[in-house]
Amino acid sequence: MPEIDDMLSMMKSTIDNRLKPKSRAGSVTETRPFNITQPRPRSIPVPEPIPKLKKHKPAPVTLYDKPVELEMIQRTKEANRRRAEERLMEASRLQYACANPNKSQKTKEIISNIIYEEESKIDFEKHKANPTPAFLSREVPVKMNTAQILREGKLYQQREEEIIKKLENLEAGAKDASDFLKWQSEMRQKDLEGKLADIERRRLEGKLSHEEAIFARQNLIKDNKQKVQEMKEETQQMMQEFLEKKFKEEKEMRNLVEETMQGHKNTKEATKKLKDYKRKIVQEVNEESKELMKQALEEAELEMRRKMELIHQIKAMEAVPIIRQKLVDLSESAGHGLLSEMSIAELRERVSLCKAAEKESEETRRDDILQNKEAKDQLLLNTLETISKHRLEQTRAAATRLETKKKSEPKKIELKDEKLTELQKRLEERKAQRMKERQSAKLGTKRSSADNRTRSLINQKKALEENRWRELELTQERAAKLMDGSLGKSKSASRLASNLVMT
Repeated sequence: MPEIDDMLSMMKSTIDNRLKPKSRAGSVTETRPFNITQPRPRSIPVPEPIPKLKKHKPAPVTLYDKPVELEMIQRTKEANRRRAEERLMEASRLQYACANPNKSQKTKEIISNIIYEEESKIDFEKHKANPTPAFLSREVPVKMNTAQILREGKLYQQREEEIIKKLENLEAGAKDASDFLKWQSEMRQKDLEGKLADIERRRLEGKLSHEEAIFARQNLIKDNKQKVQEMKEETQQMMQEFLEKKFKEEKEMRNLVEETMQGHKNTKEATKKLKDYKRKIVQEVNEESKELMKQALEEAELEMRRKMELIHQIKAMEAVPIIRQKLVDLSESAGHGLLSEMSIAELRERVSLCKAAEKESEETRRDDILQNKEAKDQLLLNTLETISKHRLEQTRAAATRLETKKKSEPKKIELKDEKLTELQKRLEERKAQRMKERQSAKLGTKRSSADNRTRSLINQKKALEENRWRELELTQERAAKLMDGSLGKSKSASRLASNLVMT
């Protein structure tokens, strides 16, 4: 039973994850430290100074002072004013001597025009122009080119063929095209009237659209004002958002500066590790490069040996003598094995035969050219005769047409369309409506604006007259002062003013 109880207790402890500590027999081992020299105590590191931004330079004191140029300009203004007063005084003293007795350019031109018109009436012996020369009234014959003669002759020939075909068709029983042509002219007249009606309709529609565009423009101006107001509000909101964003970015930049200052401290250890890693890589690369150099030298030696052998073989081939003597026979062929192969003698015979054949062909060509020229001249003479006949007939036909046109009066095209009348009425109504609105707006503004304008004009006139009288009184007072004995002082002041202006 005691053994079974021990077993049960152990099983329960395993289920509940409870283990009893094992009983250790004997003494427990105690740890002792190694007899090593103790290190020296580390010195406390001195804190690094925090970097500070440089102080900005203050604005110079001269920025708030007035510039010297303004004083110089004021002095020049005063000097110019004094000089103008002196000149005004001299002009008032010599006012009668300043009058200009000469006449103006405009009066001189008017007097000269009047004298010219009177002289033209009196001039009886005028120069008569020569009449136009008689050779200009004559009809000068026009020289025609061969191409023009042939072109015109072909045109008249085609017309004759068309007339002959028409007559043959009429003999065969075809109908005359006069009824069709009459119908065609009527239809063209109708089409022309329709086009004119469309043009008139478009013109009236354009005027209507112009009247409507005026109203639309007024509405558009109102919409634009509303949009401008909305845009201003949006820009204010955007500016506020931009300022907030800029403030946040400035905070982030400050934080980044602080982080970078802390990161500089940890860079020294990283640089040491990186140097050790690079040294290892350099040693490995040097060993590999030495092996590659050895292989390259061996391959270069093999190529040099192969090239030397080839050079020796080429020199041996060149040392062998070549027989270059060759005898020529004019009666024998070259012996290349071609089908059309022949000797030089045969070639000379062939050339002489070809030259004789060419001479015969040239003679035959000359004969053919002469015959063609004669035929062409005859054809041109025949075409000129036909052209002259046709031209006479055309002049007669043109004279008859002119007589018929003079007798018949031209008919005026009258447009009758309900749509056009409706558009005209709408346009007139729209114009009348616009004119009424404009007159009503003018009447309202005229009554109020007319009174205001008259009052403002009267006030302006009074103010101008008062200013003029004041200026005249001031100038007279200054002139009297200067006349009393300040001429010497004024001269010295003018010299000083001129010196200041020059500086």
